[in-house]
Amino acid sequence: MSLKLTLTTGVALLAGLTITAGSFLLPSPDRTSAAGTWIQVWNDEFNGTSLDTSKWSFETGPGPNNELQLYTTNNLSLESDPNNPANKYLTIQAKKEDRSHNGQMFHYTSSRVNTAGKFDFRYGKVEMRAKLPYGQGMWPAFWMLGSNFPQVGWPNSGEIDIMEYVGKTPTTVYGTLHGPDYNGSTGIGAYHDMPDNPSTQFHTYTVEWEPNVIRWYVDGQLYQVRTPEDLDGRPWAFDHNFFIILNLAVGGDWPGSPDNTTIFPQKYQIDYVRVYQRQNQDYAPAPDKSFVTLKAAANGKFVTVDKFVGDRKLRANRDAASVWEMFEVKDLGNGQVALLSSTDYKYVSVKPDGSVAADRSTIGPWETFQVETTADGKKALKNLGNQNYLSADLGLDSLLVCNRPVHNTWEHFDFVAK
Repeated sequence: MSLKLTLTTGVALLAGLTITAGSFLLPSPDRTSAAGTWIQVWNDEFNGTSLDTSKWSFETGPGPNNELQLYTTNNLSLESDPNNPANKYLTIQAKKEDRSHNGQMFHYTSSRVNTAGKFDFRYGKVEMRAKLPYGQGMWPAFWMLGSNFPQVGWPNSGEIDIMEYVGKTPTTVYGTLHGPDYNGSTGIGAYHDMPDNPSTQFHTYTVEWEPNVIRWYVDGQLYQVRTPEDLDGRPWAFDHNFFIILNLAVGGDWPGSPDNTTIFPQKYQIDYVRVYQRQNQDYAPAPDKSFVTLKAAANGKFVTVDKFVGDRKLRANRDAASVWEMFEVKDLGNGQVALLSSTDYKYVSVKPDGSVAADRSTIGPWETFQVETTADGKKALKNLGNQNYLSADLGLDSLLVCNRPVHNTWEHFDFVAK
């Protein structure tokens, strides 16, 4: 969530990888045996008769981000698991109904709860098992906000979005960091493509939040690792206590409004929320990251993956380099590398037609480049998938393509360390 505003009750409404030698496999988490065991320190299994108000508080009133719903206390309940009578789900319902508030008419209602003032913590593994709502305009979230928000405001408090989902991208979930100078639409995050629509079955959504590193998982699969180096000098706002928020928004700046395909009511069903911390606060060291920017010899411009363009293609059109121009170099040995874009935490990949985009979660031949050093010290990148060189084609508005059998000026780049 982002661009948070204050509600009438509750707290303010605000919102590396290891490559296995000899093959190309899924990313694996950065681990070390020196880290302490995860010990559960807090949980809610939602198996009572009503919301446990010793753990959660309602937030009521209008939402931020031009959302359309009114948050109430009436859209939340505990429902029995049809497959296990001993188990229940916390269910937040989004309903299409008219409700007046302070002279303003709302046509949708939902609920939102948080643990502020009842449970907050610094560092831990935070996990939810949930089944998400579906349809255009739906926006469920599982996230954390810095407990110092009343003193410093948002985004200085920091925000960790563990899971967000918008109905217009029905098989994709998102994890994002918000803080000073990286918030709202410029938050630092990544997406994860699901094997199915997460509204059809339950999945687990997890972050491991430790000193100077945060990792995101879906069903135990790592899909993003962020450290202070990812912020390019911006403040790391995640070394103090945070509290947990669950909500289901309807409409807003990101998902857009419901349409005639959206079915109401919709349910956000949460089986549990659990928090763990390392035994004896024994944390593993944060992973080292090596970032570079690519400067095209053809025009002297830096290569970017522009988040606002949205096609994830690479373009050599920036005079200066910041987060969207940063690439983490993954050394695969034998002079071969993969380039992980900081924009969306995806690998640069060449397509069979020679186009290039940062949109892959794993490394294969099409994400692997042989680095050749030219006589003047620049780099040429030969893709293993098609055996052609990466080129900044000025005739294509500096779009990067990989279709050149030999290299010359347009295929030469400087690797500039960040």
